[in-house]
Amino acid sequence: MERIGIRLPNPIGDVVAATPLIRLLKQRNPEDRIVLIGSAKAIELLDGLDTWHEAEALEETPHHGKLSAWEEGTFLKKLLLDKIYLLPNSFSSAFAAMRAGIPKRVGRKTLARHFLLTRRLPKVGEPRPMSRVYSEIVGEVQPPKIELACTERGDRLARETLEALAPHGIQPPFLAVAPGAAFGPSKVYPIELMARAVRLSEKKTGLQPVYFGAPNESELIRSVKALHPAPFLHSSLTEMKSLLKECEVLLCMDSGARHIAAALDVPQVILYGPTNPRWTNFEQEMTVALRLEDLPCSPCHKKVCPTDHACMRNLTPEEIAEAVETARQKAIILSF
Repeated sequence: MERIGIRLPNPIGDVVAATPLIRLLKQRNPEDRIVLIGSAKAIELLDGLDTWHEAEALEETPHHGKLSAWEEGTFLKKLLLDKIYLLPNSFSSAFAAMRAGIPKRVGRKTLARHFLLTRRLPKVGEPRPMSRVYSEIVGEVQPPKIELACTERGDRLARETLEALAPHGIQPPFLAVAPGAAFGPSKVYPIELMARAVRLSEKKTGLQPVYFGAPNESELIRSVKALHPAPFLHSSLTEMKSLLKECEVLLCMDSGARHIAAALDVPQVILYGPTNPRWTNFEQEMTVALRLEDLPCSPCHKKVCPTDHACMRNLTPEEIAEAVETARQKAIILSF
């Protein structure tokens, strides 16, 4: 029996995109132990799945937060791994695995780290779904579906939250709205337009909106909420999974929230701006994507727009409301 580690990526959306690879490794190595290594949030997100045996959250130091590559190597050494799949393309993740003395280190040869790997895969190359990029590591070009699972604790927390919202007239199914994006402001739809889009969507579909976001998105969401009031839930990922299962449609950016919803079979409306949708082109039967195709500057993949943010500003609230109704119809069809 071998101990096989999977060093998870850092962005939440990429963690979801890695779930097909995790399942493939479990299926192909039934006698081995699958050990997940990643941030506490990544481990929390994957709780409930039956595709792994152990999960180790990378500790944070009291002085500078994230572990250095040297410290991560010390952490990994204690896990006694025989093999590790490195999903981040960083030099530091490969250095940490080498310092830990893990005999087999598999990853893509990027950022001058090829000499740290024992099995080197080609650079990522042309845009394609990240679920496929990760699954290609084990030779699979048609990966299984992305997946997440709700937990009993998450369901209980969600029930308590919904019971608290009921006296205010909020009941499932509702319209979940996640206006934030960790990538940067270039991914965020302008506040005044988002408020109008939510208002029009509520009027068109009859779905009551509920805002979702991380603590660091509170200011953004409060600004939208000031223009169109609705409850704001900044829940844990454990609770968020269970709450999203109660919504009919998620309106969001190209963000982690979209990936979570897609993995839970919740229809989504995605507003694409500076990013290439080919990286997230999976589970499309549940997705309505809005993107301006004729802009010479898009996709730029810049965190801050250097011009007028046309890729987002030129998407109209009316188009978004129509897309939400289209996604709602998908939800109705899927419920039969």
